[in-house]
This record gives sequence, C-alpha cells and structure tokens, in this order.
Amino acid sequence: MLVTSVPHTSIVAAVQFEPKLLDVNRNLAAALQLTFEAAAKGARVVVLPELCISGYVMHDKREAMSCAQDRHGYQTEAFTAIAQRFGCHVVFGYVELLEGMLYNSAAVVGPCGLEANAQKHNLWASDNMWAQPSEALAPVIITPAGRLGVLICRDGSNNYRESYQFHKAEHRFYKRGSVDTIALLTNWGGDYGYPDSSWVELVEETRANLIVSNRVGQERDLKFKGGSCVIDRDRRIWTNGSNFTEAAVVGGVVVTG
Repeated sequence: MLVTSVPHTSIVAAVQFEPKLLDVNRNLAAALQLTFEAAAKGARVVVLPELCISGYVMHDKREAMSCAQDRHGYQTEAFTAIAQRFGCHVVFGYVELLEGMLYNSAAVVGPCGLEANAQKHNLWASDNMWAQPSEALAPVIITPAGRLGVLICRDGSNNYRESYQFHKAEHRFYKRGSVDTIALLTNWGGDYGYPDSSWVELVEETRANLIVSNRVGQERDLKFKGGSCVIDRDRRIWTNGSNFTEAAVVGGVVVTG
C-alpha cells in the first residue's frame, strides 16, 4: 500500500489599524475587537502591528513609560480570553518594562496565557529615544500553524546588528527550516515599494510562511502604508495591495507540515 502524507494547512491573519499615540485604552479596545473578528473567522494565529498598544513615535522614555507594562501585565491578559475561546494564538506589539529597561516588544498569547515574548534587536528612528536594543534570543512557539517565530520590523532582515554582543556574520534569527511560520510586526513607512522585497527575501531564506502586520495612518512626522499581508512559503501573497489603508483583517491559508 502506498501511503502519502497530506499537508497540514492553517488559516492565519494579519490585523491592521491606526493606533492613537499614548492612548492605551483606545488602542487596546480596537486591537481586541479586530482580534476577535479574525479569530471568529477561523484564524489560528493572529498578528497585530508593532507597538499597536502605545503608538510608535514616542519622543522620550517618559512617554514610553506611560504606556509600558510587564510582559505578564493587563494588556497581555486582555487577549487571553480570545485565545482560550477560539484556541488560537495572538501576537501583539507593546512597550515592555523589564528590570528598569524599556523594550519594543511583542507578546505571544495562547489559550494558557503568555507563551513567549520577543524583543526588537535592530532599533530604528524614534526607538532609539527610549528603547533598549535587545540581546535576547528569538523565540519559537508551537502553535496550530506549526512552529512560530516572531520578528519586529527591522529584525525582518534576519540579522543581528554588528554591535550585538554575540554577533557572528553568519548568524540568523531563524535558519532555513527552523520555523514553519514567522510573525512580522511592523510600522512600515509609506515610501517603500510593495510588497517590500525584504519580506519576500525572508520567506525565501527561511522557507517559512510570513504574516506581516503593518499599521495605517499618520503619527507626528511619519505616515504608514498598511498593506498587511500573508506570504506563504511558495511566495503566494494574500493581500489587498499597498492601497489597502483601512482598519481590517487580512487572512491567508498556509501549509505548515
């Protein structure tokens, strides 16, 4: 008898919206509403934008501290009920306070609560006004969409910065085959081509599916393009294009086995 394996597929989703700078309550309410919509439609992994709870262009540590939480804090706990109800995982960006330092971070919430935390290594622009560049390892989480990795914006280069204390030129956050799916939380500017070549190159390098969540709107002197998408390991792109600038959910089907 010839036995053939059947590829396992999962529905995943990227959420985009326009966070209001420093308005944690409003941003959390919007994030929860869109996460619930994505999970109710069958998404097993839901990814929200970088710093979606705080807004992005913070000028100093005082502003960042006003939005910060411990990784186990109330912002994280707010997503647990959705993850439990639908048996999904939620990845969202927030300001993390850890041992007196502030980080641009992403929490991964599953049915049992916080399952992992990622921190941004390669800071950009206003990040440098308040955030500490991370030295932590990139996480791998077992989810219904397979082994999930998490990267934040510039970390999508899949390279550690040269000043990283354990830097080696050949090192990568995720090697080819080490994860099935990568969540990329971004605040991608409006002046870049679409889809960004670095997103496609990350898929090709790692042979992993990619869920790109990008915010929309304008904040202080920066404008964000939205265009959130799912790129599967065969480079098929699920999106509504770069003119997709409204608050919404983008779903895609990915092969994870």
